[in-house]
Amino acid sequence: MTSTEHSWAAGLPPNVGRLRVGQLLGLLFLIGPLADLGRAGLAPAEKAAALASVAAFVALYLALLPPVATLARRGSAALAVAVGLLAGLAVAPVLLGAPRSSLLLFVYVVAAAGVALAAAAAVAVTAIVATSVGVGLATGGADGSTVAAWTLTVLGVGAVTTALGAAMRANAELRRLRDERARLAVAEERMRIARDLHDLLGHSLSLIALKTDLATRLIGSEPERAQAELVDVQQVTREALAEVREAVHGYRQRSFADALASARATLAAAGIDCRVEGDVPPLPADVETVLAWVVREAATNVVRHSGARRCAIRIRDQGGAVAVEVDDDGAAVAAGGAGMGLAGLAERARDLDGTFDAAARPGGGFRVRLSVPVRAT
Repeated sequence: MTSTEHSWAAGLPPNVGRLRVGQLLGLLFLIGPLADLGRAGLAPAEKAAALASVAAFVALYLALLPPVATLARRGSAALAVAVGLLAGLAVAPVLLGAPRSSLLLFVYVVAAAGVALAAAAAVAVTAIVATSVGVGLATGGADGSTVAAWTLTVLGVGAVTTALGAAMRANAELRRLRDERARLAVAEERMRIARDLHDLLGHSLSLIALKTDLATRLIGSEPERAQAELVDVQQVTREALAEVREAVHGYRQRSFADALASARATLAAAGIDCRVEGDVPPLPADVETVLAWVVREAATNVVRHSGARRCAIRIRDQGGAVAVEVDDDGAAVAAGGAGMGLAGLAERARDLDGTFDAAARPGGGFRVRLSVPVRAT
């Protein structure tokens, strides 16, 4: 069972109240057939059986359109069986000798089938019922106009309700897709904010901790230099606060050149020699942002996890793609432990159809490498 074919199983539509009102108003047309049945010259037992079958028909019709929760949960097979049973109850008064007006029950059968069943099944039910009604009237001696009137009525109601049912299922599917899209958008935005905050705070807090520690050690022997480091801490704190606000509001964009300068400052504060190789080519904004995050996160990991003494940042223009490599000579196992940040970088690379690798180097140390295609903008 697919959601587009049988949306009833996922719950009732929001306009079920109006559907129920229309259904009850439509049942008023049964007043005529019931009055005819009351006046018919049937035996009391036959008349009681016919009335009982009509009552059961109405009860099932109300339960089927729209289906009660128990019936809806059982899916398309249960709905098909219910429509078949509804048709059987419509046949009972005819077999008991009820007047011709009782054929109106078959109009309700195709109406229920059109709304409750998938379009193909509803069309089949309408065709079978219309043919049966026409053949039954013809064999019973009805004139051609009567046969045509009843047959066309069944076909017309069946066509209208089948179209209505298809529209209702399509609307239900659109509502489901809209809700799913909204849920995924919320989840994606939460992941983006979490990833950005991790990348932002990990780097900024590492730099603040390094400069604060350096200022603490210098405050007795070199107070002027210690004061300069604390001024830097104040500036980094302000920048981090602004970046966090931008990340939350979704309009943050990183400059690659700024990220390189920040990485150098962070590595220098930790006493790590940093060498930058290659020039920064003109880049689209989304590519520049991803490369900036790579340099920033990789530098943070070198400071926090590797214990390295030297670090190299290489920018390579590969003709249609750009790559950034960050190598260090530290402890590869420790450097690889910052899983959340590296996972975020891998996600950013995949978003741009790029590749990302983070692994120990054969000669020792750790390497982070990202390559993304540069499309014309």
